[in-house]
Amino acid sequence: MSEPNSNTTRFVVPPDHDGERFDVLLSSVTSLSRRAARRLISDGKVRRNGDILRVQSRSVAAGDVVEVSSAEAELGLKPLPPLGEVELLFEDRWLVVAAKPAGILSQPAEGRPPGDPLAFDQLVLLALAHRDGRRPFLRMVHRLDRLTSGAILFARSPDSLPHLSRAWSDGRVGRYYLAVVEGHPETDAFPIDLPIARDRDHRWRFTCHDSGKSARTDIEVLVPLADQLALIGCRLATGRTHQVRVHLAAVGHPVLGDRLYDSKRAHLVQRPMLHAASLTLPHPSTGDQLHVFCPPPADIAGFLPEGFRIPES
Repeated sequence: MSEPNSNTTRFVVPPDHDGERFDVLLSSVTSLSRRAARRLISDGKVRRNGDILRVQSRSVAAGDVVEVSSAEAELGLKPLPPLGEVELLFEDRWLVVAAKPAGILSQPAEGRPPGDPLAFDQLVLLALAHRDGRRPFLRMVHRLDRLTSGAILFARSPDSLPHLSRAWSDGRVGRYYLAVVEGHPETDAFPIDLPIARDRDHRWRFTCHDSGKSARTDIEVLVPLADQLALIGCRLATGRTHQVRVHLAAVGHPVLGDRLYDSKRAHLVQRPMLHAASLTLPHPSTGDQLHVFCPPPADIAGFLPEGFRIPES
């Protein structure tokens, strides 16, 4: 929420109010009665995304920016969910790459109860709307697991969405992960080319099985660590669900902290030590290669030897 001047109140519509009538929204988030909210709307004192809106029954969408020509104290604006900080790694009119922290969903789960923590795409949408004063076009191109940190790509315009989606599905987006794994691999670089299928005995797991879809991960050992751990880099040639985690567990080097995939020392850390470190893709406007690096968060950075530099590709 921000105030362009003392006589105007601005707020961003939170996801829990998505689809509400405009007059219902105003009476829900302020101390105004429904009648008083309608009067403000009909008097032209309410703007949505910069435009005056006089139709009381018009619905709002999450991320709409509402401005009311009235001081916040007069409206009695109720507390709204905090917008929080979002780290943008790259942004132009075509696309956004943002750094997802570990521990939050990429997108809302089905049947999300009101009041649940916001998903990452919602946080980015609200942050951009609050900054720019209007609801942006924003579409997530791919997802990361809830416990995985790192770079996520968004389309920033309707024109760029098909280009980015096609580049992703065609395998023209390079993805590079960092992982701290258990054990020291015997060779410095090797491929893992094993098909991945859903585990019939576990609802949330996947496994390497001949009946699955083809999957390949190219591994490079970046540095052996103490206590029989290693920092490795993973280049994904395909993009199956849990691919890095499944492949590394299959060759006997599970991601440290990955309880779902047989980490033996998961008690040492708070989450799987896996981070989506970079994306390389053709820019949807120029076709030029764009490389975006996402620095590892503190929990993974704490494993790196002093002076060690992470490859940015």
